[in-house]
Amino acid sequence: MEIEAFILIGGRSSRLGRDKAFVKIGGTTLAERALDTVRESGIVSKTTFVAGSETQFAIEALALGATFIFDLSEGRGPVGGLHAALSYAQTDWIFLLACDHPLVSFELLRVLAEGISEEVGAVVPAQPDGRLQPLCAFYNVEAASPIVNEIIQAPRVPPMSEIVDSLRPRIVTHAEYSYLASSDHFFSNLNSPDEMKQIEELWLRMNTD
Repeated sequence: MEIEAFILIGGRSSRLGRDKAFVKIGGTTLAERALDTVRESGIVSKTTFVAGSETQFAIEALALGATFIFDLSEGRGPVGGLHAALSYAQTDWIFLLACDHPLVSFELLRVLAEGISEEVGAVVPAQPDGRLQPLCAFYNVEAASPIVNEIIQAPRVPPMSEIVDSLRPRIVTHAEYSYLASSDHFFSNLNSPDEMKQIEELWLRMNTD
């Protein structure tokens, strides 16, 4: 089965004060780190970055070595990114990853991929606190496209968790991937200078233990 990956590089973080995708952790930008993680998993045939608009990252895109697409409906947050990914997808399944989860490992992607089947419309991990993480998940294009296409222009775009709930998802619990190194930190999010410092410290510990 061929699977395409789409990496959401989002926009400018007001709390961080700069574009998250090009912040460096351990000498590597979040965009590059996400790209490396997806490629190292060995389960995708093609990787594409999804930016918020055609004016975003025009120069930086040249250095990343991957295809770029842009939100077809701007200002719709991560749902807009999913909508663009589904619209451009040429495979039955896609993998969606937000670049601001820099500690996600390629081993986790392999565990999640094992949950793909004809009986489900998405494969989504649950964080250690039980909350779903729909921005590191697999989506069945045929199942998800009509749902996302219907809601993308609605006055209120629902959170990603509501979309996941409508897809008969296979939820991969933390217990199912807790044996992976540093699994408690996979979904540490980078949105502020304090979080950036914490993630840098975590990354250093993970790579020196």
